[in-house]
Amino acid sequence: MDLTKKSAAGKVELYASAGEAKPIFARIWRGRTRPADFEAYTRYLYEFGVLKIERMEGNLGVQMFRKITEEAGEFTVTSFWPTLDSIRVWSGDDLTRTRHLERDPEFLLEMPDRVTLVEVCANDWLISA
Repeated sequence: MDLTKKSAAGKVELYASAGEAKPIFARIWRGRTRPADFEAYTRYLYEFGVLKIERMEGNLGVQMFRKITEEAGEFTVTSFWPTLDSIRVWSGDDLTRTRHLERDPEFLLEMPDRVTLVEVCANDWLISA
């Protein structure tokens, strides 16, 4: 299955482009740590979260964002999927239930029980021609 098309701007786009192509879905998780745990959790989240998601069948990509403030380290992980069924394979029927990592209780200030699930309707930055 070819997941790409050429945009009006001459870019090769993956799946989503302002309603002209099939949408993709993004699953967005957010968590916060103590500032002192910021670097350690960055490494842990990447090694045991991001890389695990990246290797999952059907996954189109994953991004990890982080920000440090005086009060907390803030993390966002966004994974991209071609269909809701591709998410369901590993999440089960509850697509927005958080799948915590083993050491999350040690690091996280709160244990979020939900992720945000959204449709990506434009994705024009991935690959330039």
